[in-house]
Amino acid sequence: MGRNVEERPRCYLLVGEAPTEEAARRIAEVYAPCPFVYFMGSFGNMVVGVFFMPRWRDWWLRAISTDPEVTLGLRKAAVYVTDSPAFPAYMEPRVPEERAERSPCGANCAECARYLKECPGCPASSHYRADFLAWKRGESGNHLN
Repeated sequence: MGRNVEERPRCYLLVGEAPTEEAARRIAEVYAPCPFVYFMGSFGNMVVGVFFMPRWRDWWLRAISTDPEVTLGLRKAAVYVTDSPAFPAYMEPRVPEERAERSPCGANCAECARYLKECPGCPASSHYRADFLAWKRGESGNHLN
């Protein structure tokens, strides 16, 4: 894979504890459609998720482990990361055919402080800017059209 280290996807494992079994089930259902999720499920009051995303985007997952109650409604959470998953080694984001105003998790990218500063938005959102990284590097002549 000839990708730059910052762009190469990493595999993340989220393990969290929800207040109740019902809360764990609801959290898993809400985040399952995320373009970066490749497994999301609840096991009793535990939530487990597997994500593939570039490291420059992992602030989102790291925020979950730092402040699990505010981000996902979890009592506690841990995020583990590997740069060398055995299988699958790489997964493309799962992008819906039609993008909506809000991301599948309910977030509105346009309201986020990181939008267009550090983040191009969710690939499933109509706010997503695919040319964001090229524009940030000065490789694109037009501003995020």
